[in-house]
Amino acid sequence: MQAAVNSAVSGDVIIVQPGTYTENINITVHNLVIKSESGNPVNTIIMAKDPALDVFGIEANKVTISGFKIMEAKKDHAGVYMYQCKNCTVENNRLLNNTVGIYLKNSDYNMILDNLIGKGEKGITTQQSNYNTISGNRASKNRYGFYVPNSEGNVISNNTLSENKDYGISLSTGVSNTLSENNASNNGRGVYLGNSDNNKISDNTITSNEVYGLFICPKSDKNNVLNNYFNNTVNAIPNNGTDNIYYIKKAPGTNIVGGPYLAGNYWAKPDGLGPSEITPDADGDGIADKVYKLENSDYVDRMPLVAAKVKDPILPVANFSTNVTGGHSPLSVKFTDLSGNETERNWDFESDGTIDSTDENPVHTFTEPGTYTVNLTASNENGTASKNYIVAVLEENETQDAGQNEIASLPGFELIYGIFGLVAVFLHRKR
Repeated sequence: MQAAVNSAVSGDVIIVQPGTYTENINITVHNLVIKSESGNPVNTIIMAKDPALDVFGIEANKVTISGFKIMEAKKDHAGVYMYQCKNCTVENNRLLNNTVGIYLKNSDYNMILDNLIGKGEKGITTQQSNYNTISGNRASKNRYGFYVPNSEGNVISNNTLSENKDYGISLSTGVSNTLSENNASNNGRGVYLGNSDNNKISDNTITSNEVYGLFICPKSDKNNVLNNYFNNTVNAIPNNGTDNIYYIKKAPGTNIVGGPYLAGNYWAKPDGLGPSEITPDADGDGIADKVYKLENSDYVDRMPLVAAKVKDPILPVANFSTNVTGGHSPLSVKFTDLSGNETERNWDFESDGTIDSTDENPVHTFTEPGTYTVNLTASNENGTASKNYIVAVLEENETQDAGQNEIASLPGFELIYGIFGLVAVFLHRKR
C-alpha cells in the first residue's frame, strides 16, 4: 500500500482488495482516497508492521480512509494519526488493539464517522483540534472512550460509549463543544468536564456508569446541560462553577422521554427513586411539580422531566443452536442464530477473542482437535448479550463425551475477523 501512496497524486483513489497487509503507511499527498474494495472492514486488514509507529500517519488535507480493520499500534501510537490535517474523513473502519484508535492533533474541520474503536487506551483523541465532527462511532472497552483536551467547537453526536474503564467522554479545557444524542452507559464515569466553558450537553442518555454520570469541575462555567436522560447511582457532581444551566423555560417540543415540552433533564436512579420518577406532575405537562436541587451544589433543575412516558429499552437476546455437539476432526458444524432483537451478530468459533463471522447461520470447520468455546454476541443500539457453547473436536482414536453440553453466557464485545489470502492494491487515477 505504501508504494501505491508514494506513486499517487492529488485526486487519486487507491482501492485495496480484501486481505491482510502488514504495513505502516505515511500519507502526505492531499486530496487522496484510500478505501477497501469491498467496503467491509471484516476482510481488509491493516496490521502495524512496526507497533511503535502509527498504522496510518496522515499529514495532508482532504484524505479519506474507509473500510479497513486497523490494528496493533502500540507505545502511545494510533491506528490513524492526523497531524495538521483539514477536511479529512475517517469512516467505516474497525480500530482494535491500538493505544489510540484515532488521534487528531492540531487538526480542524475533519469528519470521524461510523467507526468501531475498542481495546485501547483512548478511542478517539482530539488534541488542540477544532470544529471536527465526531458522529456515529462506537467506542468500547478502552480506558477513555473519547478524550478531548484543549479543543474548541467540535460536534460530538450520536456516538455510543460503553464499557470504557475510566471515562465515556472527557473534555479538558474544552470550549464551545457540542455533545448531543450520545449514549454513555456502563463506563467508569459517563461525561467529565474539566476547566471547560460554554459547552452544550443535550439529548444524551447517560446511564449505569459506576462512579457518576456527569462531573463538572469548579472551574467550568457557562455550560448548558439540557434534556438529558440520567440514571446512575450518582447522576451529577456539578461542583458549582459559574452560570451553568440545567433547565430552560418550558417550550413546545418532544423531550428525551417523549413528553410534549422541552425544559430540564430527566433524573432517575437505579432503585427507581429518582426525582423524575417520584415527583408528582399534577397538570400532566411532563414536568415535575417540584424543583430538583442537585446534590452538593447550589444549582437546581427547576423543570425536571417526569417519568410518565419513559420506555424501557429493547435489549437483544443471544441464542443459537448447532446441528452437532462434537465429533472427529475435521468437523463441520452448522450454527443457527436464534437470537432476538439484534441488529448485529458476531461469532467467535476458535476461542481466541477474534470474530470469525457475522453471518446469520454460518458453517465452520474445526480442523484441529480440541475443546472450543463458541461465542455468539448479539447487539443492538441498547446493549449486547452473549451465549457460549462448547464443541468438542476429537482425534480419530478418541471418543466423544456424550455429556458435553456446557453453556455459559458472558458479556461480549464486537471484534472483526479478517480474511487472509491473496492481497493486491489498485491505484485508480481520475482522468
